[in-house]
Parts: sequence; structure tokens; C-alpha cells
Amino acid sequence: MTLRQIADAIGIGEYQPFLDEIYENMTFTDEPAVDLSLIDRLQEEWNLFNDYYQLVRAVGFQINGDELRSKWVKVTATHALATPLVEAKQVPAPAFDGTVVTNLLPLYTMLPVIPVGMQDYLDRGFTREEVTRLVRGYYDGMSIVHHRTGMPGVDKTYYNWLMTFAKSRIFRTEGLQFEMRKAPDQVVYLKNKQTGQVVPVMCSGMIHRSGRQILGSAGYEDAEGAFEGVFREDAQAFYGHGCFDGVIDTEEKAFPKAEWEVFLAPGGDCISIHIPRGTDISPAALDESLEEGCRIAAQRYPEHNGHAIYGSSWILDPGLEEMVGSHSNITRLQNRFVKYPQKSDGTSVFSFVFDGKPEKLEDLEETTSLHRKLKKLYLDGGYNHIYAGIIVNEG
Repeated sequence: MTLRQIADAIGIGEYQPFLDEIYENMTFTDEPAVDLSLIDRLQEEWNLFNDYYQLVRAVGFQINGDELRSKWVKVTATHALATPLVEAKQVPAPAFDGTVVTNLLPLYTMLPVIPVGMQDYLDRGFTREEVTRLVRGYYDGMSIVHHRTGMPGVDKTYYNWLMTFAKSRIFRTEGLQFEMRKAPDQVVYLKNKQTGQVVPVMCSGMIHRSGRQILGSAGYEDAEGAFEGVFREDAQAFYGHGCFDGVIDTEEKAFPKAEWEVFLAPGGDCISIHIPRGTDISPAALDESLEEGCRIAAQRYPEHNGHAIYGSSWILDPGLEEMVGSHSNITRLQNRFVKYPQKSDGTSVFSFVFDGKPEKLEDLEETTSLHRKLKKLYLDGGYNHIYAGIIVNEG
């Protein structure tokens, strides 16, 4: 039986052929796929699973008695252990089917990686208290899925998110979370050698004719007049569609090399910040958190270049300024970033602002001013979109 057939049988979508080589070279023994004693140790030493401990253990026992799921876990756990973070995130997850064994399956792929990552945190100088707070993320991830779906689980989004903890690439200050990552492939950031101005220049994807969104984003599906974001260079200049104040220039422009240099290219090191719900985003609190986070990153991840602080979020949509005002904390946060639009289906706010998307938009909650304004935006046929950007870290 091929691995693809196994994947089909257990409901795995978006199969990744790179797993075939691992499967074909593996020798399968009677050793269980899920190490129940490891689950016990992680719970005893770190309370990793909290209230879900018995359930996680019981599902692990069930997987060990299931030949197909056992093989899948052995192959994907081998891949996760052996590869860097980006590659480790490429393991596909099953579609939730109402059974906890399917919903939790991705957890067992990352299980052998968790103690390796925790030891790396300790080796980098994080205290046991700090690591204990970090590993709370595993329980929180399962709990949030439980809240949204009625059953604990690890979907593809949370698998990718929790893998950053398993690979020890993320930490939290009093406010923000900081992830050591590689820059995405949508833009090249150019920096003016004299003024310090930083401009994102699109280098992939199709762009809506307005320049305001990536083609295919919610409300921007009409392909007429769309153009490709192609970045190129010669001996004299860089060429491409720059993004200014969140709007992509519809005309290709030249950026002479005598005046401009590459500041951040796809695959380059950056520090990605994440803003947990409820975080204080006042300017003073952000200054303190950014300063502390960059200091910790420089001390504990000295191999990582942290000159660019990257963010990607619904909260960076420039359209929010009209709702909250130019002096609000949201707008002040946005103004720290040099932004560009990302392809967005317009649904992020239903996960990060509202508690899910109801069947009827009229039923969206209205407990805050932002709730009311976003609800009106959607009822009027509009969307909140994801924007990405960087803050230049001069430290």
C-alpha cells in the first residue's frame, strides 16, 4: 500500500509527494507510533496537555492500534524531526470529520519534536519558568479549536503555529510574541541609501488592476487589467511595482542601484511579531515589548539577523483608520509598518475579532465599537483584508 493510499484512507488532503521517499526508505517495526511514556513525562514535568492529558493519551493508544494511522504518524514525525521549520510545516492535515482521533492526529506528528525544542529553549538561556509559559501554547491551541468546533483538535493552521514552538523558534514578552522566521516570497524590500526610505517591491503573484489588492482577494476577483508582480534587475537598477502607503504602483518603475539597495529579500532572516488577543497595543507598551523582544532575540538567537520586524494581520488593513480614527492605537500601530496587501479571503476578523462567523452576518456580536463598525462593513458588502509589512529595527 502506498503512502498516498494511506493518506486517502485516513482523510488527508493536499498530499505531499516528498513524503514518499521517507516512506519507501523506512523499515516499519512493532514499535508503537505514539510514545505514551513521552506523553506522561511531558504532562508530569510541564503540564503540557493540562485538562486534555487523558484524552491525548487515549487517542495515542488508539492510533497505536490503527495500522494506517500508525504508519502515517511514523513517516510524518520522522520528517518533522529531520527538517527545518518551513519544511516541517509542509505536512498536510486531515479534514476534521467529527472524530477526535482525526482532529488530534497532527499533534502526534510533532510529539517527538517537542522535547527537542524544549531542550533547545533551555540551552539558549530561557528559564524553566519561561519555557513553561511557552508550552502553554499546545493546550491553548487545542482549547481554541475546541471552542470553535466543539471538539479539541489541531487543524492545519494550528499545526503550523504550534510547530514554531516545537522547533523553538518563538517566544513571548509581556506583550508580543516574536518568531524567528524567513521573509515570505511576495516582495523585495529596497532601502534608499541616503534617506533610509524603505519600499516593498512586488516580486510574485497577480495584482488587481487597482493596485489595492492581490487578485483573488475578497472583492477583487475581476481579472481584467490585472498585472504580474515581477521583480528584476540589471547592472544599473532594480525594476518592479513598488508599494506606497499600502497601494501597489500599477506602472513598473526603476530604482537606480546608485540610490537603492536590497534591505530584505525572500528567504532572508526577519523577526515576525504576533499580537495575541487582548494585548496592550498602546505606543508605550509596544515600544517596551519591541525593545525587550529584540534584545532577547539578539542574545538568544545570535545566528539570526533581526534587522527587519515582520507582521501580517487583519489589524494592518489601512481601511481600519476610517473606523477607529487617526489617533487610535490601531492606527498608530499600523503607521510603524511599511505595508503591502496580501491575498486575503476577508475572513480573518471572524477568528481574531469575533468568536467565529455566524450563518447570518446580522447575528455578529456587537459588544465593542470595533465589532459594530466591522459588522457594518460586512453588511454593506465590504471586507477587512490582511496586510503585511516590516518595521526597520535599528537596534
